[in-house]
Amino acid sequence: MQTVPVERKIAIGLPAVLDFSGTIESGVVVGLEPDHLAILSDLRPSHGTSISIQFCFAENFAYMNLSGRVVAILEEDDTPSQIFRLEIEFQSTETERAILKSCMLELDPTSNQERPALPAGTDPRSIISLFVTDNPYLLHYRRKGPVEQALSAILQPPQGNDHTGHHNKDQRVNDKVSRFIPGFSWRSLPLTAALTVQVLRDGLIQWLPRPIAQLLAPTIAFAFIAHPRDLSDIPRKFPLAYLLPARIAELWFRYQWPFVASYITGLRTKSGQRVTGAMLISPPTTKQMVQNPRLARTRVIQTARLAEKMGARIVGLGAFASIVTKDGQDLVGKVDVGITTGNAHSAAIAVQNAMLAAALTNLSLPHATAAIVGGAGSVGSACAKLLAPVTARLILVDIKKDALKSVVQQLQDRSSAVESASSVEVVRQADIIIVATNSPHTLITAEHLKPGAIVIDAAQPKNVSETVPVERRDVLVIESAIVKTPSVDCNFDLGLGDGEALGCLSETMLLTAIGWEGHYSLGKASPKQAAEMIAAGRALGFRLAYFRNSSGYITEDHLLHIARARLTATSHV
Repeated sequence: MQTVPVERKIAIGLPAVLDFSGTIESGVVVGLEPDHLAILSDLRPSHGTSISIQFCFAENFAYMNLSGRVVAILEEDDTPSQIFRLEIEFQSTETERAILKSCMLELDPTSNQERPALPAGTDPRSIISLFVTDNPYLLHYRRKGPVEQALSAILQPPQGNDHTGHHNKDQRVNDKVSRFIPGFSWRSLPLTAALTVQVLRDGLIQWLPRPIAQLLAPTIAFAFIAHPRDLSDIPRKFPLAYLLPARIAELWFRYQWPFVASYITGLRTKSGQRVTGAMLISPPTTKQMVQNPRLARTRVIQTARLAEKMGARIVGLGAFASIVTKDGQDLVGKVDVGITTGNAHSAAIAVQNAMLAAALTNLSLPHATAAIVGGAGSVGSACAKLLAPVTARLILVDIKKDALKSVVQQLQDRSSAVESASSVEVVRQADIIIVATNSPHTLITAEHLKPGAIVIDAAQPKNVSETVPVERRDVLVIESAIVKTPSVDCNFDLGLGDGEALGCLSETMLLTAIGWEGHYSLGKASPKQAAEMIAAGRALGFRLAYFRNSSGYITEDHLLHIARARLTATSHV
């Protein structure tokens, strides 16, 4: 296949980060002009692939997104490994072309040409790196935030709620992230009676033959096993539970059998068939699971068997349900359904969030230091393997020294300088931090972060203090593993926006939609599985949710503030 003949104005070695179908690699820009881009990479997209290019500018804290398509691919013959030259044709406006012309003159020190006149209000800028992706759902931010979510300043105090204690629907997508607040309502009384009958039914189903069990409850195609993070989550299902003393509630959930929290509706398979799933609760709280892992493991197995009796073909494990079963491996041979942990999609979403946040705040990943807290774990090790090809330096933090040493050895041939550490204090050196541990405690606080840092909290329960976004407006905290799942409704208040789901749950839905049979991401997730889940999600319309943290959704103003804070801190070094 021949390249399109293009007269190059400059030949440069500009670094690039490429994401094609969820596979992430670095590349080098070897030619740039206002209408074309040439990149060397070992990734080979399909000819005609539509792409988006995010240019990171070194000055004025701005980025520019251009659309384009791959018009030609040529294999380089004079390289030791298989390298492709990708020719990309921009679909740019006159203003965008004028900005690029100015950038090119700055990048080419040998040029004696005068800089072209730019549109009013436009300043010359120097490109420091590019982010190239075939993601058709790349997030774009506006001055007042995402229009479709009706967001405004992220620290505006929350409004009042309705008489049930829940935020009104129109406020749930406001600038504050939805929070569950229990309250009394007379409607809770008949609801409690109905829930009691349902829970008794769910207990009975576990003892009945499958054909009879399916007469008592709707047949499901998939199930997701969740558990209450703490006692405050119990009223999400049982409204009057907030009236119980903590000691009684703890005793209740210690001995409670698994039950259905809600039915998940709206998911369609690749063939267009509509299927139903269920969110099942494995009762112990996080604290109880840590205190009694044997009980927790028993409850997870019982919950998986409940899913099996209801007809599920695959079951996803959420949060500590995965941890107490050794990333699902303890369930193998004990249940007759496929098991997945969600680790692959959770890792993929965390890294996708990191890459996009870097592009939107002018952080060049090929020049950046990244840190993975929990780097030897299931999600953390996958994040490390995904980021190693595109970052300058990678610090893996974990208290499991032998497992950490193994991951570091696996990454020795990558482009990053890989280091290991056992203390979180080292993350002060990092531009990007992904936190993905199995600790139920807060690990990262405001004093751990340098100005302009991007923090991706991929842990459940959260490992980043909720006070960080308030105490440190100069850092960007993103609660990761939240996915926009159009038309799918979990029918349960998870504190997310409409049409949103957690990454571990969405992995279960994706596997159901593509017709996967058997187990999937047991043990440590692999980059290959992460790419598969991203590709499957894009094909089905799943996408990243807008950035948010404990203070609310992120706006463009906040992203610009982070870029300024980073540049200011760098200039003072």
